[in-house]
Amino acid sequence: MSWYVSYRSGGSVVMNVFKNKDLAISAARRLLDVGCDDGIEVGPMLGIPEGNIMNADDLRRLDWNE
Repeated sequence: MSWYVSYRSGGSVVMNVFKNKDLAISAARRLLDVGCDDGIEVGPMLGIPEGNIMNADDLRRLDWNE
């Protein structure tokens, strides 16, 4: 299932789509590493988003060694 990463940049919202959750989380972590956490969100493209949407705080709580 495809997952997305979205964030704010220069007054716009940017969205990138990835083949799976792991790739999306990895990309979001790289954004956090470079200081881009404005409105960052990771979630599934299809299905029920409830409980699957992650923001910057959620991503920071993940074990970065996974």
